[in-house]
Amino acid sequence: MRKFTLSIAMAMCVFFSASADDAAKNLPKVNIAGSEYYMYEVKKGDSKYGIANRFGWNIDRLEELNPSLGYKMEKGTKVYYPVDTIVEETEITPDFTLPESYPVIRHVVKKGDSVYSIAKMYGVTVDKVYLYNPSSKSVLRRGDVITLPQESDSINDGTTYLYYTIKDNDTLNGIASAFNTSVEQLLRDNKGVSENRFASGDILRISVNSNKDVTVKKEVDETHIARIDTYKAGKNDTWETVAEKTGVDVDELMEANSGTHLKKNAILAIPVVETTVVEKEVEPVDDRENTLEGRRDIYKEVHMIDVADSVSDGREEVSIALMIEDPASKRDNEFTRGAFLAVDRLKDAPYSIRLKVLCDSKDQTDSIAARASLLSQLEDFKADMVIATYERNFPLWLARYGEENGVEIVNTFDVKSELYMENPSLIHLLTPSAYFSDEVGEWTASNMGSYTLVLVGKEDKGDSFAESIKGRRDPSSFLSMQLDDLAEMKLDEGGRYLFYGYPTTKEEIQSLLNAVEALKENNPFTEIKVMGRPSWITLADSMKERFHKADVYFPSRFFFDHTSGPGKEFIASYSSAFGHGPIRSFPTYSVVGYDILNYFIPGIASNDGDFNATLPDGHEIQTPINIERVGNWGGFFNPSAYMIRYSPYGDIEKILIRK
Repeated sequence: MRKFTLSIAMAMCVFFSASADDAAKNLPKVNIAGSEYYMYEVKKGDSKYGIANRFGWNIDRLEELNPSLGYKMEKGTKVYYPVDTIVEETEITPDFTLPESYPVIRHVVKKGDSVYSIAKMYGVTVDKVYLYNPSSKSVLRRGDVITLPQESDSINDGTTYLYYTIKDNDTLNGIASAFNTSVEQLLRDNKGVSENRFASGDILRISVNSNKDVTVKKEVDETHIARIDTYKAGKNDTWETVAEKTGVDVDELMEANSGTHLKKNAILAIPVVETTVVEKEVEPVDDRENTLEGRRDIYKEVHMIDVADSVSDGREEVSIALMIEDPASKRDNEFTRGAFLAVDRLKDAPYSIRLKVLCDSKDQTDSIAARASLLSQLEDFKADMVIATYERNFPLWLARYGEENGVEIVNTFDVKSELYMENPSLIHLLTPSAYFSDEVGEWTASNMGSYTLVLVGKEDKGDSFAESIKGRRDPSSFLSMQLDDLAEMKLDEGGRYLFYGYPTTKEEIQSLLNAVEALKENNPFTEIKVMGRPSWITLADSMKERFHKADVYFPSRFFFDHTSGPGKEFIASYSSAFGHGPIRSFPTYSVVGYDILNYFIPGIASNDGDFNATLPDGHEIQTPINIERVGNWGGFFNPSAYMIRYSPYGDIEKILIRK
């Protein structure tokens, strides 16, 4: 029986609560100091408790706001209560609706792409690329389209990025708004993007819904009604005189007493406004996103470009740090000397140059204290760029320093490092292997596609250059020949032949050249050329005459011709500064240091360190440099390399392979 009685009581409570809410909704409303209030006029017999119960109002809040209710309540007295305390059931529609599915990634294969590099770019496994693109297991050609599905759940919960292809008429702030992120976040996720580098067809990665929990604490002035007093009007009172006596704005006074006839003994409501400073969590709003100038300011902040250090025609000062792996090595000593010569060459430039040499050493590589010291020195020096000479295992801590501080880090020698694919501050100086072999294959097809290709020696599947050259020809259009049989090969009179040599040892290369010379003598009306592997550069001096006689080509990332005009000038400057000529090596390390600083210092000075801007032509005499980004969120690499030709006329041609 008690349970039955309780149920009746609860039902009555719900009934009266609903009736009270409905009664309050029918009351007139007034706006006082920017807030909306219900207004009730006291009737004979009313009590404050009766009013609170009738409208479902909190008695404490009612008394706090209307202190006059503590005294004898006069008929006609106005009672106020805030409207926003009544919670109405309304359908809430969020500003951003998370999609249930996203378009697949459509990656157009570019020069130098591999299944591995594509998988790394989009954060998936190689097996996943193969799963959705079975043909990529056998061949990957430029212009092919690799498709990869995108997982909506992981994108929407922030676990993975959305990869979005820019469309015509898209804008930075439009995309940010559409995916509930900010322009700043877009620029952080895509360091290669700017107002000038934003093209239809490019792919962005997006942190979808990254604004969902973003708030900032902010102190704001909050004005509210502390209480509502009463005032009995005198015979000669007007709204203006009452406002002056009570210190209330006339309009607010009249609004609070809407419907009241001002006459003697009329009871007026006097709102007492109070302003306090409160700390609130609010959504950050960056009005700069809506203007071109504002977005450029955001871009500079993201890239940590200090405009205070620059003038209208470029930067006043360029600061370069050399991070030397092994100061005791001939390589690093020579590299540093070449860097000094570059700075000396630029001594009359319209900007000053600061150069700092920092030395790591192999016995300190694992020392936390040593790394901390190097990082501290870098931070104190405030370098615009760090040029590092690590030959292998490029240090992750240095790469992270660059990304966190907006400082470009040049990886000079470690050709196997892949940090540049993900780190937007890394510059990979030596042409990446996949890109290099792809370039050689394309150049050979374009310039010697009409030649009969003859592969000489024991086949080496690891020779990416041979595979790239073969991959651009019909399998029936090239021949394979063992080295011992080459001299007896029958050639077509007036034909054109390109002999590609697998050999890498000096003895085998000499045997190949001997056979080619014999073929040339026996076939005087047949055009014969020889292409070797990049390692042939190490024999360039000792076999120079043989190379010229056979018309030898070989690809190379670098080539220093010490007999050329620029080569002789460098050797003279080096000898004058250090008392002897540069040490010969492959590459010539002193020339590497010279080339790098001659390329980057004027570039930083002219573009204020913004590496999305065009860099000027450098003054390189050994290493061709023309950096570009991997993608919108990756770092930089150098696609430039040479095809070196030892022509029969005694010339050495450095043929620049370009995109």
